[in-house]
Amino acid sequence: MTLKIEGVVFDLDATLVNLGGFVDWKKAHRMAEEVYLSCGCPEEMVRQFGKRGLFNMLNLMRDENALTMTGPEVERTQRRVYEVIEICEVEGIGKCHLMPGCTTALEWLNAHRIRMGVATSNSQRVAEQILLSKGVERFFCAVVGRRPSLRMKPHSDQILRCFEEMGVRRDMGVVVGDSLQDVQAAKLAGISVIAVPSFFTDRDSLLESVVEMIINDLSELPEILSNLDPRLR
Repeated sequence: MTLKIEGVVFDLDATLVNLGGFVDWKKAHRMAEEVYLSCGCPEEMVRQFGKRGLFNMLNLMRDENALTMTGPEVERTQRRVYEVIEICEVEGIGKCHLMPGCTTALEWLNAHRIRMGVATSNSQRVAEQILLSKGVERFFCAVVGRRPSLRMKPHSDQILRCFEEMGVRRDMGVVVGDSLQDVQAAKLAGISVIAVPSFFTDRDSLLESVVEMIINDLSELPEILSNLDPRLR
């Protein structure tokens, strides 16, 4: 397979940085459920969806609320939930660090004038602050975090919006992420994807997916992209 690569969209947590290990996700989950309940969402539904994990719950609640709420009401509810989760994510900004090979890959992509973006289920503000604090914000022309108007991975909304904001056609781009959700979102959008498994990754599910390539860390990305697009050699 060969591609003409003009853009790369990265996941954030466990792909570019190791944020998740420094966030109290149990607290974030509990706070999110409390907000949904305070907004009048049925307790049985909130508890049932909550068993599927925090980010699955966010997607499921959004879809279910859309059946009984207006669009603005759905977004307003999601915004309130996202704000309380962000409180927990902020605590990890100063503690997280770049993943192995990250700087090497970003500098190589920049040298080859390939546009870069981030599509993440993490807070928009937290994502931007992390990139700034780690000194890599200059590499990215688009950051798409949790937005009430967009469905999160494994839906393709965020990835498609990121390519749009980057000004890159999806058929000239690649997605790089650590999780099955990243792979599924990219595939729904019809975009090639490279997986870089991390300590959070369900490797068995990833191996069973239709991911094009799996690398050990981001330092291997330049060689992989050069093989996909001979112009980069």
